[in-house]
Amino acid sequence: MGKMDCTDLENEASQTVVKFLEANVPRSDIVNIRTELKKEFLLGKTKTRDRKLKLRKRRTRLLTRNEKKNLGFYLIPRGSIKYIDIEPLHKIWVDYVSQILELDKSVPDVTSKQWEQFTQTLYKADFNGSMLEVVRSKCPSYVGKKGICIMDTKNTFKIVSPNDLVTTIPKKESIFNVYIKNLKLIVFGKHFCIRPAERSSKKFKSILHPDL
Repeated sequence: MGKMDCTDLENEASQTVVKFLEANVPRSDIVNIRTELKKEFLLGKTKTRDRKLKLRKRRTRLLTRNEKKNLGFYLIPRGSIKYIDIEPLHKIWVDYVSQILELDKSVPDVTSKQWEQFTQTLYKADFNGSMLEVVRSKCPSYVGKKGICIMDTKNTFKIVSPNDLVTTIPKKESIFNVYIKNLKLIVFGKHFCIRPAERSSKKFKSILHPDL
């Protein structure tokens, strides 16, 4: 005699219950037994509290920013990245920023209403892949540094220069040139001292716009 699987056991148990009921209920109710047993009960579909707790425990906990920092996620050694490997990222960024700034049209005049929308869009843009050059800084050694941005944090830009050196530039005390095809824009680093994810949803005050 072979082993019975769970389905066979359930079917056998169901038939046993039906036969028991048919043998013990009034004859007038026998015809309704199988119909009633096929009905679904709402309480049968309700998840128990224990099951909900188990599902919560299975969820993977994400690493916090401090944990990522301690693991070295944000540490990039000076000679670990090649400029030539980052150039494709810059090309993608140029296409991306050209599209969101609508550079297929003429750049709006600083006195026009369109200038506010233009600058708002620029400040909210993702700068990973942008070509940056430090034109002024409280620390003279940063002036003239130029390269592709590979990391945009709350207070710094990390750039890779053509000689394959990674440099961390403090935003607050620096002024940058941003190169987009034949266009050069000047941005003040102090206006970017906010995490990129938060910057993308922030409404900037119009007082910032004349700084560009």
